[in-house]
Amino acid sequence: MVLSISITVILLSLLLLYNNFSKNKNSLYICGSLMCMSMFAILHHFTIIEPNVFWIAIFSGHILPFAFLTGPFLYFYTRNASTGKVVFLKNDFLHYIPFVLVLASVFPYYFTAFDSKLKLAQLLAQLLAQNPNSMITQINFSWLYPSYWNILARPLILVAYSVYSLVFIERNLTLKKQKFSLKNSDPQLKWLVIITSLFVLISTLYSLLTINFFLRFVQNREEINSSPFSYLVYVLLISLPILMLVFPEILYDVKKNKRSNKKAEVEKDEKHEELVESAQQILQLLKIEDDLLNPNFGVDRICESLSLTKDQVNYCFTVILKTKLAALKKELRVELAKKELQNGMLLSLSMEGIWVKAGFSSKTSFFVAFKEVTGQTPLEYVKSLDNQ
Repeated sequence: MVLSISITVILLSLLLLYNNFSKNKNSLYICGSLMCMSMFAILHHFTIIEPNVFWIAIFSGHILPFAFLTGPFLYFYTRNASTGKVVFLKNDFLHYIPFVLVLASVFPYYFTAFDSKLKLAQLLAQLLAQNPNSMITQINFSWLYPSYWNILARPLILVAYSVYSLVFIERNLTLKKQKFSLKNSDPQLKWLVIITSLFVLISTLYSLLTINFFLRFVQNREEINSSPFSYLVYVLLISLPILMLVFPEILYDVKKNKRSNKKAEVEKDEKHEELVESAQQILQLLKIEDDLLNPNFGVDRICESLSLTKDQVNYCFTVILKTKLAALKKELRVELAKKELQNGMLLSLSMEGIWVKAGFSSKTSFFVAFKEVTGQTPLEYVKSLDNQ
């Protein structure tokens, strides 16, 4: 069961990576984390559940360093998915230190003759059948430190990363003033919370199983298999491929329910003709320079000046003018800046003087707005005036 589940998760992870990597580089991290976990589940199958000397020799020492990438990959995926930015920070190199240390420690094993690896795997299988605890002192894949350190450090490090990833999601939601809800949250957030929670549970239970092993509460392989911690880990592993299939938005990069982009039609107001005239009055009001340059000028000011309700003002913008107040103010301010440039005011004022006089709060907002409205930057517009 564990073997077939792990292979399924690896295949689904490859499918996820194939479908998403070109659009979302962050998918590499979750795929890497799932595949690293699955490879060690396969190793667990061939050492504990159904011992196989050949596959122990293949998996035991070779994939050991990759176990220490499961946690960092999960954290990177969670951080990037929560913030919506796929970034690699300078301090991110620190998360690879355990991987590098373990890789350096077992590096000579990669060049050991396969016959020697088979003998070591056979000894490992015998010890697991007779007295698993003696394996701690008799089996060693590394030269920097005893290999059994990895057995304990591997799940504990994953627990730390899994818990911190879940805490990171909660902090990010708090900053955005959001609360997680299985009913109301978007599929991406649901997937993120559930997959991270699964990692927390799996790593915690496996850590407890490992601690029991070190404390010699289990005396042979059968006791390890029959431990309630093992059963719970197996059940949670089964949920991984099911979860990946339940969220096609993540696996196949498609949406279950595509929402229509069409805006709902607004019913025609009974006073439509009167409000058409009100819409023209709003335009005239906006063209008054004092109002246009006033940063506090908004719907309340329009309501007060024209004796309109907020619903009526919104109707004027949505149905009649077919624009928003902010967009209209931006266009009129750009037109004001264009007039200043056409009148040669750049000679007496700096560009800063132009955008301040036009009512923009910063150089960036001015240049972005000018480009959006005219298709040119202010400097390109000035050059076009000179050419004319």
